[in-house]
Amino acid sequence: MAEKRKTNQESVLLHQLGSSSRKIVNNHHLENLSEFVLHDLCSEQGFGIQKGAYLVHNPDFECVKGIAGYHQPESYDSASWDNQKAFTSHMKQAEFNKKVRSYNQMNLKNPSLSDTNIDQLVDYLQISDPAYHVWDSKHNNKGIFIFESFDDQSAMKDHLLNFLHMLSFCPVF
Repeated sequence: MAEKRKTNQESVLLHQLGSSSRKIVNNHHLENLSEFVLHDLCSEQGFGIQKGAYLVHNPDFECVKGIAGYHQPESYDSASWDNQKAFTSHMKQAEFNKKVRSYNQMNLKNPSLSDTNIDQLVDYLQISDPAYHVWDSKHNNKGIFIFESFDDQSAMKDHLLNFLHMLSFCPVF
């Protein structure tokens, strides 16, 4: 039974995120493209993440910039890609997204992004039971995704890092 549930979850995930590359290419002009992608990743049809923040670390300029945030109670309850203006307006009002976007830490004491830096981000974002991924991104940057850890420690968690790389194709705004 557990194997069937895993297959169903992966099928829903594949359906949700399988067209993401096409959506990213077709909407590359959107300044807030990362909000759309993050919303898809975190939604119930995606990974079911309750709270997540996407940030970019630029070691050359010793800074971390908040890009987009998702908090399930503030999520957009319609098809975001089909209602881009309404989604964008909604995200401008979402408190957690505004909090993430306002984060801009310059002159990091440790430009290599230490656990101390991550702990400070977790405290600032008020994420309980945090987990995070850091990956190489364009222009020598690092993508950072901090999120409330999964309740279900299934194989779905293993797929997350692969899909997070899609955020690296979005403009930093």
